[in-house]
Amino acid sequence: MGKEFFEILMAWPKPYISGVDVHHILDKSADSRYGIIKRAIRKGVLVPLRRDLYLIKNPRSPLVNAFEISGLIYGPSYVSLESALSYHGWIPEAVLTTTAVSVKRTKEFETPVGVFSYEHIPMKGFSLGVERHLQESATFFVATPIKALADMVYARKRTWGSLEDLSEDLRIEPEKFQNIDKKLIVELIESYPCLRVKSMLRLLLREFNL
Repeated sequence: MGKEFFEILMAWPKPYISGVDVHHILDKSADSRYGIIKRAIRKGVLVPLRRDLYLIKNPRSPLVNAFEISGLIYGPSYVSLESALSYHGWIPEAVLTTTAVSVKRTKEFETPVGVFSYEHIPMKGFSLGVERHLQESATFFVATPIKALADMVYARKRTWGSLEDLSEDLRIEPEKFQNIDKKLIVELIESYPCLRVKSMLRLLLREFNL
């Protein structure tokens, strides 16, 4: 690993770097770039997260944000399910595995920065109820609470007969539903090709007379 490349890594604004970034940094052949990356890995400066994505071992780098890394490891995807509900304060438990959904097949990755789990959902309605969040230097996409519940019903085949059942099962305080977005619920009902999801969302509309 050359001194110049090491200095670039130590000054890199993110705690990770991709193979595409290295391609733009190093004006060399693919074999030469791969050799430099391998030497950086052997020296412990780079840690592979997946193919063409590496963690930079630099104490001055920003902290790794698991939600941002999640979208880089497997995409297109966004944080959802338990991770999104915990992030929004809807469930009390801390979630050790970063849970997300993707239009690709279900997949799980064990990496040096944690476990990332992805459930498949359909393309139709994929982007509805997904927000872009900025947290310090990290940018990531995360489902709103209602979209996270819809994804959970689809991916995990969950059903609840009443709002009370849903609240008790997931330990969601009923008042969390007070300010839910009727427009989003209607859009999800129209877009999500799954009767279980539609039934759950209609249950919310009935419970709150929306």
